Amino acid sequence: MATDPAALRCEGGADMVEVRVFTHPTCFTCPQAIRLAQRLADENPQVNLQIISLGSARGREIAKSLQVLSVPTVFVGETRFVGVPDWGQLKAAADLATHSG
Repeated sequence: MATDPAALRCEGGADMVEVRVFTHPTCFTCPQAIRLAQRLADENPQVNLQIISLGSARGREIAKSLQVLSVPTVFVGETRFVGVPDWGQLKAAADLATHSG
């Protein structure tokens, strides 16, 4: 069983990993972070992707609870990337999260 509280277990028994991208409508680099996270979700069916906009009150509330202070910020399970993550590091974090357990 996964030790990462953000990791979920899907029907087949494989670990699911929560990937959350915090963005803002005026963020210049956020679209690039979203594209990388979307690619990760497209290539890995165990990824559950959420795009959270700080342009909404709910998004700001979630960001505050996780102490997100800048955008883009990407969480892969409990691993936090501030700024646009490197593809290799993003993929490695997802692989680790889906296979921990």
